[in-house]
Order: sequence, then structure tokens, then C-alpha cells
Amino acid sequence: MDRSRISFAVLLTAYVALALAYSLVTPIYEPTDEIRHVRYVRHLTVYGGLPVQSGEGPRAQSHHPPLYYALGALVSGRVPVDQDVYYEPVRNPHWTDRHDEVSVDNKNQYLITGPERFRFTGIGLVVYLVRWMTVLLGAVAVGLTYRLGRDVWPTQPALALGGAALVAFNPQFLHLSGAVSNDVPAALWGAAVLLVCLRLLRRGPDLRIDLTLGALYGLALLTKLHLAALVVPIVVAYAIRAWSSREWRSLVRGGAVILTVATLISGWWFWRNHVLYGDPTGMTKVSELWAGRPAAGNWWALRQGLPYLWNSLWGRFGYGQLPLHQPVYQGVLVLCALALVGYLVHGSDRLLVRSLVLLGTTTVVFVLVVFYYMLIQPAGAMGRFLFPALPAFSVLVIYGLSRLLPGRITSYLGVGVSVSALTLAVYALVGVLGPAFASPRSMSASKIRSVPNPIDAEFGDVVRLLGYEVTSDRVVPGEMVEVTLYWQVLSRTDHHHAVFVHLLSDVGTMIAQRDSYPGLGRYPTTTWEPGVAFADTYRVHVPQTAYSPDTGYVQVGFYLPGGQRLTTDDGRDAIRLTSVEIDSPAGEFPNPQEANFGREIELIGYELDRRVVQPGDAVGLTLYWRGLVPAEVDYRGFAHVLGAENQLWAISNTPLLEGSSATSQWRVGQVVTDTRILSLDPATPPGFYDIEVGLHSEDGPRLPVIAQGGHHLGSRVLLSKIRVAIE
Repeated sequence: MDRSRISFAVLLTAYVALALAYSLVTPIYEPTDEIRHVRYVRHLTVYGGLPVQSGEGPRAQSHHPPLYYALGALVSGRVPVDQDVYYEPVRNPHWTDRHDEVSVDNKNQYLITGPERFRFTGIGLVVYLVRWMTVLLGAVAVGLTYRLGRDVWPTQPALALGGAALVAFNPQFLHLSGAVSNDVPAALWGAAVLLVCLRLLRRGPDLRIDLTLGALYGLALLTKLHLAALVVPIVVAYAIRAWSSREWRSLVRGGAVILTVATLISGWWFWRNHVLYGDPTGMTKVSELWAGRPAAGNWWALRQGLPYLWNSLWGRFGYGQLPLHQPVYQGVLVLCALALVGYLVHGSDRLLVRSLVLLGTTTVVFVLVVFYYMLIQPAGAMGRFLFPALPAFSVLVIYGLSRLLPGRITSYLGVGVSVSALTLAVYALVGVLGPAFASPRSMSASKIRSVPNPIDAEFGDVVRLLGYEVTSDRVVPGEMVEVTLYWQVLSRTDHHHAVFVHLLSDVGTMIAQRDSYPGLGRYPTTTWEPGVAFADTYRVHVPQTAYSPDTGYVQVGFYLPGGQRLTTDDGRDAIRLTSVEIDSPAGEFPNPQEANFGREIELIGYELDRRVVQPGDAVGLTLYWRGLVPAEVDYRGFAHVLGAENQLWAISNTPLLEGSSATSQWRVGQVVTDTRILSLDPATPPGFYDIEVGLHSEDGPRLPVIAQGGHHLGSRVLLSKIRVAIE
């Protein structure tokens, strides 16, 4: 075996080992849409037929073609399973908290309990068998990428190795290889079709190639609908060859054979969709069920979605709540930019240019397909949708980089890229993915005896609070208070209890709060064993809009969601820990803000005349606005007092004026003081209430609140909470 084959065998072995590790580290159902993919597999196994798209009950990925799921049913169909096909695991309601942060805080969408805890029996075994099947499909995709590189550079196997490494060690590709996902086989078909097309360019068309491409294209259409775009590189390959040989009959013959074979393989699927949904693709029904929208007028979706699309191509795990550190995405972007610079260096043989045109066409086509999907679907900006072009893109990147290096050291490029990509894959596994889903470590007896600020308070017969730590006794709005609680399990329970950590003002209002299942969502109480002690660190984020200056205190407790708080032996339902000072940030106006409304008007501060009121009382609210650009319309300002279910308990909705001047007459930079009276309904029940503010035109929608990064934060700003109390 020559050195290049040994190198590739090592790379492929490393890929399989990492993909298996990713599959074992990730709890079942946590990868994107995995539970709906599993339901599809189980539907085929249990009912022996295809699922139908429906808005009723828990859903499967019923809009996808069935090839991947049929293979999954084949490898897992004999496993006995107790759960219903469409059962719904227990959800973690806090999994979207601080969605864009790299942390271990509530990154699991589901509670790891019951059947989800047992990996190799029942439904757990089904999931892992299909995951491992996907690992093998991913290995084929990696192997085909290597063959693509060898066809492009027959004498430079090191470059082919580097191209394969960019696929094999892409953290997102590894994550989905270790998941139940049809995006990995999509990469396989993309690489397979391209490989045959490259050989068509070198050897010329013949019936064998026509039949092979027809079969591959038909199987691709039975895997994911957007693989229909592979028709473009197929046509380009035939067109390039026909143009160079001036022989066009092969193009016509090849097209006819490919269309016929693909139709024989996959045509029944499109006919079924036509019968069921009146649409051969089934996309009309998809749009209806998944909040689709017309493509026209949604160019903002591209601008807003591009960063997420790029990041999720390389690694945003789960449903996007597990990002990598930002320098990773920036580093890969720099690498790809350098590769692009390499293409400005002239000098390639004619046949290589043809191959690069084919690879570039494939990449561009799938980028355009995903761009269109971003326009019509809110969830369109997913890097995994680019997987069919990932093999082509990886080969292009390696070639671009190679053109920047002297010929004598080009052979080291593949090794360098492979090692760098492998390092990235290991970092993503052990530095991000693994810790996010790992249960907290139990404390030793010596650590239990030495916990700081000992309390020894028991909540019911469930758990004992041993002690606590609070990181800071002074913060400003926008900063964070870390509260570490030391718990010890008292008894087993069949209920999912939760923890609350409140930062309350001495005047009685809520400054900030943090709720979580124990173990930051990773250690539900139904899995507890008596005697185990562990530490939880809760990050309580003080809102940018928090009132200041203020004095608050930390209060913690245990409760059953939808039920009662657990009480201590002396009847308390919460334990007060320590005080925290909320200092005012620097600024000219009270409670300084930087809330950008539609890039036209900015909220720069606010003030309340009281924060604790009785039902029927009025709250005076002063808002400070600044014009950023000449406004095109006259806006109205609104301020509402909101209940827990967004009920309106006080309303102010009036034109935003400076004297008699409406917003269209404001000068750029002009500061306007806007005073409003919020009169509470006499029937307002006691409790904590948000105040929301925003802007809208007379008959139009609300202006969006725009973050510094350019993405939308909604259409309102929540100010300090107020408290309604009855004396």
C-alpha cells in the first residue's frame, strides 16, 4: 500500500472514530430535527407505509423523500420499542435562554430521562443504530471527496487528502454524521454525481456513464428534494464535453437516458405528492405547515441570515443553541478568503480549468438554492443545506490555497490542513459539545464539608441547600451575577422540580430572574440518587433596561412548574442569600439605553415615577428619544403594562411629538422627552409586570429593534418591571 493510501486510511479511521464519539456524546433527539427523522423511521417500521404531511399532533419529517428513512428502518426495524411512534419526550423550556452563547447552560432541548437515558435498548438503540448507519454514509462521502481530489490532481494526493479532511473534520458534518439526519447522505450523492461528471470530462460520454448518472440522480431525488439542483452540474459537464468535441448528440442522448432512469427510480414519489397535495414536490404543503412566505420583498432575510448560514456550515450544534467560539468562524472565513485570492494567480491546464468550473458551478448552484430557501422559509439559513456542495467547495478551497504556495511545499498543504481540521474537530467535541450535555460531577465528602456560606436548608423532602457563592456584590445593567448553589439530594422523586434564582429590589420589584432544571437542565430530579451532592452555577443576567441605581438581594428556591414552591422546615418558600448593588451606567440620561428602532429613532433613556403600585394607580413614564436620520413618516409611540400572558393592563398609544412637531420634522440628533401616564386597570391582580415600549406608523407594523450586529431583536423593548401590590 503506497503512502497516499495509508494517509487516507488514517484520515478515514479518524473520521469514523470522531463521528462515533460525536454520536455518543450527543443525547438522543438533540441534533436538529432528529426526533422528527426518527418518527419517520419508526412510522415505516410500525405502519409499513409513508407518513403524510399534517399539522396535527407531533410531526415527522414527512415532506422528505423516503430512501434514507427506509435504510434506517432496515437497520433498526427488529428492535422492540415501547413508545408510540409519535410520542413526545419531556421538553426543557429553558433551552433557548442565551441562545447565542458558548456555555453549558441549558443547551439540551429535552430532559435526559426515562427512555432517553438508556442508549442501547428500546428507542435509544433505534436512534444509535440509525446514527451509526449515518456514520458509514458519511465515510462514503469522505471517500468520494478524496476520489474527487485524486481526479482533479492525479499526481498530488496530498491535496486530495486536504480536501477530504475539510469534509471529514468539519465539526457540523461530524455532528450530523453522528445523528439521524438526511443531510449527510445528501453530501454523499453530491460527491458521487460530481465524481462521475469529472470522469465524463476526462473520458467522454458513453452509455455506462449515462446510466450511472441517471441512477445516482434518481437516488438523490429520493433522499432530499433540493438535490434536484444536481441537474445543473450534470448538464454543465455534458455541455463542456460536447462543446470541446463539437458532438452534441451525446448531450441529447445522455439527457434522455438520465431522465428516463431517474424517473423510473424516483418518479413514483413525485406522482404520490401530486395525488396527495396537488404538487409534485409537496412544497406547497410544506410552506403551509412551516410558516412559509413569498420570496419577493424578503432580501433582508439574506442580510440577516448570512452570518448564521456561514457559522452553521462549520458548527452550530443542536438547533443552533450550541455555537463555537467566534474566532473559529472568523478563522475559517480568512482561510477561504485566502483560497479565493489564490484563484487570482494565473496558470492552469485546460482540463483542470474544466474540472474547477464544474466544482464551482456546483457550489454556486447550491448557494443560490439555499438563498432562495432563506427567502421563503424563516429557518432557511442552515449551513447543512449546503452539504451537497461541501465536497466540491472543500476541493476548491484546497486548490486555491495551493496556488499561493511554492510548488516544492504544496505537498505539505494537505497534511497541514488535515491536522488543523482535526484539531478543530476535537476542540468542538471536547470543548463545546461534550461539556454542554454532561451531567454535573458529584461532590466528594471533603468538598461537602468545605462549601462556602453554609446554609443547610431542606426544601421538602427532596433536596438540601448546603451553601452558596455569589461572584459580585456590585453590577451595572447589562452585566451578570453568577450564583453557585451547592445541592444535596434527599430522596428520589417522580416529579420534574425546578430551581429559581431571583434578584429582587429592596423596593419589592423583580430586577432579574433565572429559572432552570437542576444541573443547568442536564440533571432532572427524576434521575436523582439520594446522597449525591453537586454544584450548579446560575448566570443571572441583569437586563440592560434594569432600573438604577438600586439595591437588590439574591433569593433562591425550589418549585414544581405549574405547581407550588417547596417549603423549608420553618415554612419559607425561598431563601434570601446576599445583597447586590445595581449601579447606574455612565450616561447623560436616566437609565441609559441604546435601543435602535428601524435605524431611524433611538431610545436613549427612561425614568419611572414609581415601581410599586396598587390596582387602578397610574405610573408616570418618561422616555428619551433621539432621531438618527430624517424620518420618512410620523410615528406613534406605545407603552404597555404586560401580564404573564401578554395581557394589557395599561395602555398608552399616542403620536410621538416634540411640542407640535411629529417625527418627520425632527432634526438628526435631536433629543425628545416623551412623558406618558400608564393607568392600571382596577382589576389588575397582584404580581410583577413588564413595561414594553416601541414605535409604529399610523396604520403600519411596529418598527424592529435592531442589534449592533444588524439582526432584529423583535419589535419592542422591555423596561424595568413594576410590582402591583394590594395593601
